[in-house]
Amino acid sequence: MLNINNINLFLKFIYMIIIIIVTFGIIALVLQVIRRPKLERRFSKFTVNVINQKELSLFDKFKILYLKWQKGMTRFLYKIKIFDTYSKKYQKYCDNTKIDKEDPMNYISNKVMLGIVGIMIIILSNILQFYNVTLFEMILAFLLGFFVLDLFLISKEKYRKVQIEKDMLKAIIIMNNSFKSGLSIMQAIYIVSHELEGPISEEFKKMYIDLSFGLNMEVVFERFTNRVNTKEAKYITTSLNVLNKTGGNIVQVFASVERNSFTRKKLQDELGALSASSQAMFKVLVVIPLLIAVGIFALNPTYFIPLFNNPLGIFILIIIILIYSLYIIIIRKVIKVKVML
Repeated sequence: MLNINNINLFLKFIYMIIIIIVTFGIIALVLQVIRRPKLERRFSKFTVNVINQKELSLFDKFKILYLKWQKGMTRFLYKIKIFDTYSKKYQKYCDNTKIDKEDPMNYISNKVMLGIVGIMIIILSNILQFYNVTLFEMILAFLLGFFVLDLFLISKEKYRKVQIEKDMLKAIIIMNNSFKSGLSIMQAIYIVSHELEGPISEEFKKMYIDLSFGLNMEVVFERFTNRVNTKEAKYITTSLNVLNKTGGNIVQVFASVERNSFTRKKLQDELGALSASSQAMFKVLVVIPLLIAVGIFALNPTYFIPLFNNPLGIFILIIIILIYSLYIIIIRKVIKVKVML
């Protein structure tokens, strides 16, 4: 039979889930509101503005207030040396092709503010359940809110690299056709940046801007390779560096690069189709232990309490996490197939 403590723990778990869902919904709504002016500018040239509304909407006022808080938080964090150093690792997420350069410290400001939101959520949750808020819960909530943005940025960067790998062959084909037409490397880069869309276009725009400011061709393509980190980018960089130093027929060299990239892309697609079932099995095997743990907690919230109440339980919990992590790494290594071409 379930006693009162079990019911309270279960209700607390339900409250936390509801509050987390509402919070993520609010964050998604805020991101949509922030993105709305950008979409409006894109479609404004195809529309006629009949009514000029000078009064700001509630979401615009909220956005202005949030940006004001973010600006103040950024100025404050710049005074702290550790945050100034920590913000440099977020430089790779900034888009330098815009006129208004992005400040990497803004990411740290957003992380701090999300951490504060996490503290507010845990305080509200405990107030609704008439529980006292402990210092450990506040620190844990702040850390969860602080690092949730990192998960979003890492997934966004991974998606960006996947898109670049998909479009790299198109860029190579366009550059090869440009060289066949007698255009220079800089002109070929300009054509790629305007013909393609997405992350690959942004990367070639960065290269064009670097060349426009007089940077050496070798330096520009080395920076491009370090940002993209794909084999096709390394092929392009190596080929152009060799041609720039020794000379040669750039059309023939890029035709060879195009053939190799096409063959590699074809093999990757074939292997992806053959290993689709293995990838699905990997995801199922990874999720099953988590689903079992969540199901046990939902049925008996006190089942895992001994793991947290004594040193032996904490040691067993650490061993479980290590074994689970090793289990994921081994399965991923077994099913992962690379095209060495």
